[in-house]
Amino acid sequence: MQRLFHLFFISVILFGCREETDLELPTVAIESPVSGGLVTTSEGLRLVATLSDDTGLLQYKVTLNGIDSLNDVAADSTLSWVFIEGVPDEKKVYELDQVIGLPDSTFNGVYQITLACLDVEGNESIRDTVNITIENSLDPVPPVINVGGPFLDTMTIGDGFLPFGEITDERSLIYANVYIGRVDRSDTIHWFQFAQIQNNLVSFETAQTFWVVDSSWAQGSYHMYCTAWDDYSGVSNSIPFYVSY
Repeated sequence: MQRLFHLFFISVILFGCREETDLELPTVAIESPVSGGLVTTSEGLRLVATLSDDTGLLQYKVTLNGIDSLNDVAADSTLSWVFIEGVPDEKKVYELDQVIGLPDSTFNGVYQITLACLDVEGNESIRDTVNITIENSLDPVPPVINVGGPFLDTMTIGDGFLPFGEITDERSLIYANVYIGRVDRSDTIHWFQFAQIQNNLVSFETAQTFWVVDSSWAQGSYHMYCTAWDDYSGVSNSIPFYVSY
């Protein structure tokens, strides 16, 4: 009996007093900027968020990535800034309020902020993500695409169109092109880059061609798609139409 008591006592020491593993993830919630908000390089990116955990927080990580978009706005998709900071005193709740400086030359467009944190046990939170628009203080105005072409929503053999209009920029138009073809890029009818750009202007009058739908055009969704860039902004414009026989 005494031996059994000793075994029970040792079991209590070895197993009954063992600390439980912390499996609960910390949480993060971005309060500012809000999704779709505008951030300027002159003011910087002010990040306000709440971080919390049941045992204590160790550090947080902020990532800022550029996003390419086809909705008339583009950003530098190669950009990735990472900020890693410790949480003072390993607090269980930390109210983050930090201004992150942005270079004046930051490319204009849509960016994604991602916030995550670690607790003292090494558990990582589920990330909170917000998309914002950044405008720099050097040239916040993107090129302007003012073009037309296809007037019919649906075209068949014999129907056609003549691209017209112009692409302009206030300061430094450096690139412009036009694509005519399937929306999924499975069939390219025409792709043209304006090689000569003078006075921040390209005109479709220099490349006039009347495009007529023939039997070589497959049925499906097409568009005339223009893209333009200056030193700090990229824009695009799509005029959709459908080819049907």
